Amino acid sequence: CLLQTHHDLLFFSLHCMGYSVCEPPLCSTSVRVSGTVGSTAVLPCKLASADTDKPYVVWSTGSVTVFERFGEKSIHGEGYEGRVDVPLEELNKGICSMVLSDLRLNDTRVYTSYQTVKDQATAVQSKVQLNDVKLTVY
Repeated sequence: CLLQTHHDLLFFSLHCMGYSVCEPPLCSTSVRVSGTVGSTAVLPCKLASADTDKPYVVWSTGSVTVFERFGEKSIHGEGYEGRVDVPLEELNKGICSMVLSDLRLNDTRVYTSYQTVKDQATAVQSKVQLNDVKLTVY
């Protein structure tokens, strides 16, 4: 194994000393889902913190927002209108899975889910990546 950068060396050193090092691309879960054109796919997700009465969840692909839900309010991204949802009753149980219906070939891509979490002590909000889902439509 060739270490390419100082970052790799630091990561390797900490790992060897028994420390757990987790960076965002490594912390999030990566899942594969597939479906046929016209069918429905469920992109799995579980909230990092379910201790809020109004969870705020965002699903995106690259820099494009696919769906946002904050309580009963939701926003559908362009091209996803009427085809995507994170059911509120499921979200209230800590499940933020996105249901994408009427699948199209151009829906094939990686979708990333995020949760906005508020620190109770400082009231600062931060965006936490939950997982990546690779959807393949055939």
